[in-house]
Amino acid sequence: MKIIIPVAGVGSRLRPHTHVTPKSLIRVAGKPIIDYILSQCLSLNFSEIVFIIGHLGDQIKSFIKTHYSFPMRFVRQTEFKGLGHAIYQARHLFEQDEDVVILLGDIIFNAHLSSIIGAQDNMLGVMTVSDPRRFGVVMMDESGYVTNLIEKPENPPSNVVIGGVYYFRSAYALFEAINYLFEHNITTKNEYQLTDAIKRLMYTGEKVKTFPISDWYDCGEKEALLETNEHLLRSANLQVRVPGSIIIPPVYIHESVEVKNSILGPNVSISEGCVIRNAIISHSIIGSDATVENAILTRSLIGDNAYLCEAPREMNIGPDSEIASSR
Repeated sequence: MKIIIPVAGVGSRLRPHTHVTPKSLIRVAGKPIIDYILSQCLSLNFSEIVFIIGHLGDQIKSFIKTHYSFPMRFVRQTEFKGLGHAIYQARHLFEQDEDVVILLGDIIFNAHLSSIIGAQDNMLGVMTVSDPRRFGVVMMDESGYVTNLIEKPENPPSNVVIGGVYYFRSAYALFEAINYLFEHNITTKNEYQLTDAIKRLMYTGEKVKTFPISDWYDCGEKEALLETNEHLLRSANLQVRVPGSIIIPPVYIHESVEVKNSILGPNVSISEGCVIRNAIISHSIIGSDATVENAILTRSLIGDNAYLCEAPREMNIGPDSEIASSR
């Protein structure tokens, strides 16, 4: 069995951070997103993991090669034509047919992957969300078998959606279905979608069954990333103390961080090499080797190697005055 992890996207909703940092390497609760994904894989019996890279792909390749030693290969997607097109880039790495797991590289999730490996049917991880319009919506029968898939519909018929975790019994059958999309120019919103390839598999007689994803966290935009940080910090139950500063849990602070005369928390993650002085920070993520001085921050993302220093203000405010700074 092989695992394919597509990490080629540009992460446009997380700009300006993704101008210089791949989305999968952005840190949440002290770890890059890709670390959470790989932690789900390492207990599985796989032959190799194939990473589909593109935007800033050399950074991803360097990070994974530096921190992991499992069998891995990297394939570059030079044209961004959808998830189905991205998966097809790994076709030449399959010298023989075998089963394959696909995990999207920009989500954090918790699922019992070992329970679906070797299943008699293709398997599709699903979850329930309040607003399904940003997802592939799943329609299924009483037994959990998929009857239809609709990619990001304006009027969703269901709030059950694809969670970005897939198991296919035959990689060759999947690639053939994707190639069918190419040959007949079948696109959704001008992209070759994996959902359309799955529907093609179903049309040819393949069955696709759903399984639940218990925990799923979105990392696609700033507010979602901050919410994910909050959830992960709460579940980690970290005990952090810094002499001379006030810590309001939950907070993650890397052991290399220098903190002086500050109030940190709740829901703050501070990565390695940072310097925090005379600051009040809540509900924020601070990237590696950043410096924050004399600042009050909330609901903020501070990128790697950033320097933020605010000068003290002198004010002379008369009676019956009001000064307010909006977010």
